[in-house]
Amino acid sequence: MKPIILLDIDGVLNPVASPADDGGDRPKLTLDPEKSALVRKLAALGRIAWVSTWPADLVAGLESQLHLEVEPLRAVIVLRPDDDDQPTPKLRSVTRWLARMDALGEADWDSVVWIDDVLGADAREWAHGYTRPVLLEKPTPDVGLAEVHVVAVAVFVDSVAGG
Repeated sequence: MKPIILLDIDGVLNPVASPADDGGDRPKLTLDPEKSALVRKLAALGRIAWVSTWPADLVAGLESQLHLEVEPLRAVIVLRPDDDDQPTPKLRSVTRWLARMDALGEADWDSVVWIDDVLGADAREWAHGYTRPVLLEKPTPDVGLAEVHVVAVAVFVDSVAGG
């Protein structure tokens, strides 16, 4: 088995927005080739699941640029008003989504990797008590996902597979 890789977009992939080709009001988002390559490396290490509040059509536009062999999952992120006051606003949504996937028998992963630029002490506490091994990677928003994060994920995957 492989991990589920929970992947944020803003502050992690940092796509560039430009006017839509069709003149519509939604921007066209473009991923930097280096970021695309890093996401493909991550996808080889586990199953990607988007943990973003972005609209589905914008996320689909990013997916189409990645040419992944396995379509990423989309974690349902529903932020409640009091989530904004939390160190990790998405934590409750991620916890609910993982529990639902497990209850449905669809959690076919042995560990969890969460890559997000907003991970606080509450996420570390959650990770420590979670039933499966967890790796939290927190890129700086101005740089986003980098090779060092992918290497950390590879080392984590190897350690989980090894025992």
